[in-house]
Amino acid sequence: MSEKMGIGSLRINKTTRPLSVEPELNKTEDKTLPTDTLLNSKQTTSKSLAKSIRISSETHTAISTIATIEDKKIYEVIEDMVNSYIQSMPSPSRKIIRDSIKMKNI
Repeated sequence: MSEKMGIGSLRINKTTRPLSVEPELNKTEDKTLPTDTLLNSKQTTSKSLAKSIRISSETHTAISTIATIEDKKIYEVIEDMVNSYIQSMPSPSRKIIRDSIKMKNI
């Protein structure tokens, strides 16, 4: 039973194992989407702003209170909230939003 069975019994000289090569570190990944904001920060004028949105009075009170605390305008607070909401979304959804913003600005 000391004899090897199968292919191992026919092979006399076994090949030596090649040296293992450590892989080089990959380059840092460059993300195609910006990480900070999807909405462009640009000079806002009254012409570029929407005239009204419908929100509950509680939401309006909360937004205006946040604006007062942070010494910002209401539309700046809304932009910050939208940006943080978009950043928490999965990547495919952010891409759809970015593309729709680009189409709107064309």
